[in-house]
Amino acid sequence: MSQGRPDISVVIGSMRIGGAERATMHLINGLSKKGLKVDLVLLFKAGDFLDSIDPNINIVNLNKRKASQGIGAFRKYLKQNNPEKLFVVQNHIQLMVLIAAKLTGWKGKIILNEQSTFSRNLIGFKGSIQQKLSKLLFPGVDSITAVSEGVSADLKRNFPGMKNKICVIPNAVITEHLYKVKDKPVSHPYFNTGNPVFISAGRFIKSKNFDLLIKAFKVYNKDNMARLIILGDGEERHHLKRLVAALNMTDMVSFPGFVPDPCSYFSKADLFISSSDYEGLPGVIIEALACGCKVVSTDCDNGPAEILQNGKFGFLCPVGNVNYMAEAIDLAVNSKVDKISLVERANYFHVDRIVAEYLKLINSLK
Repeated sequence: MSQGRPDISVVIGSMRIGGAERATMHLINGLSKKGLKVDLVLLFKAGDFLDSIDPNINIVNLNKRKASQGIGAFRKYLKQNNPEKLFVVQNHIQLMVLIAAKLTGWKGKIILNEQSTFSRNLIGFKGSIQQKLSKLLFPGVDSITAVSEGVSADLKRNFPGMKNKICVIPNAVITEHLYKVKDKPVSHPYFNTGNPVFISAGRFIKSKNFDLLIKAFKVYNKDNMARLIILGDGEERHHLKRLVAALNMTDMVSFPGFVPDPCSYFSKADLFISSSDYEGLPGVIIEALACGCKVVSTDCDNGPAEILQNGKFGFLCPVGNVNYMAEAIDLAVNSKVDKISLVERANYFHVDRIVAEYLKLINSLK
């Protein structure tokens, strides 16, 4: 447990590899460097990002596997540490925290952070219960930060009485570390073939729709000799490898697994492709731009069109359409792009700017 009262306690499930976790890591490191006393409270202490957390940040492990089991442990944490403010990521964790705060009678300020499209993310029986609980509990919080305008609009539709409490602050994606590592050598054989190399990255889950990417790549590649690298891991891995084999593309598509610094790949690729059905603010697109890499993305809810400014900084295609994505790949490959403008666009999401915005919000909640 922490020594002294934290200025802010940031609560999230774990520090496993994911966009929300990476953004949280950048934010808390930035707040700590600005002199805030930060506690990172985890439902369970796990994940590769733990190694990258500022040593001045106090990590608290509730050591529970489910958010419902964490309510009692978080109540105990609140009583012992009484942080001034809470910043909470992920819906199941938010509900855990809000219930615990109510039961404890804790009176500090609460900021919730929405990383994805609220109405798209909470589906099925469990999702509908989470939506109902959210409608009940969210109105009591002090602020909700949305990572994109689209995510904000969805929240305002779901919580019309909270419009004044919802604001857009994008994720902190770009760091000096990214610029240091992007030019590191990569030993992948595709980069030595002389053929164009396309890249994608993300958690292997259905909503990322890597099926679409693989099928569109197959259509594009019938007259071409390009290669495709898909970085990441997840539950869909075996399915995706089977799909590649069924399409006779095993020598053209590679799955190297999770890579801690994917920018070293992005900076050497000819094209980055995102095929998601929905998003919040896809950090990998921003990272690709920071590496001066051309981007093709589905025009999904939410984030890609905002990042690429409706096609000014990349190529957008309809969600789920194989032929349109293949055409967009072809267009992008044959286009000339000003790399400097891509890097400048990415720097809008620089950690220094985002941390400054969060400090303004935190200081406004007295």
